[in-house]
Amino acid sequence: MGVLVDYFTADSDQSAGLALAGGPEAVNLPYVDCKGWLDELDTLVAELTGHDLSEFGDSEAIVDDGESAGVDRAAPETVAALAAVDDARLRGYAEDELLDEFEVERITALRDLAREAVRLNQGLYRWMCV
Repeated sequence: MGVLVDYFTADSDQSAGLALAGGPEAVNLPYVDCKGWLDELDTLVAELTGHDLSEFGDSEAIVDDGESAGVDRAAPETVAALAAVDDARLRGYAEDELLDEFEVERITALRDLAREAVRLNQGLYRWMCV
């Protein structure tokens, strides 16, 4: 059994909680599909930025169904750090880690989603379903 993961933006925890049953796509929220690719955003951001993982706050659980699905909000420090990653750093990271085109596209999409969250003063959330 795999874990389904999407990262998405929402204007409030209440709006984000609406994604619990079917994910952000089901409620028309902007998202990046990370199924089978990325579970922990803060680890990726630490690698991209060269910061220690301890420099980022913890994500906060927003809602879960008690069984298989949940939504949590990424720490603002994590979102801001991801939004600040420039294209040159993304390319360098991709080369260093020997990432394939799909992975580069996903990282770029996540960075752009974080930039949009910062621009609109919204939260960046993770929907997970087992």
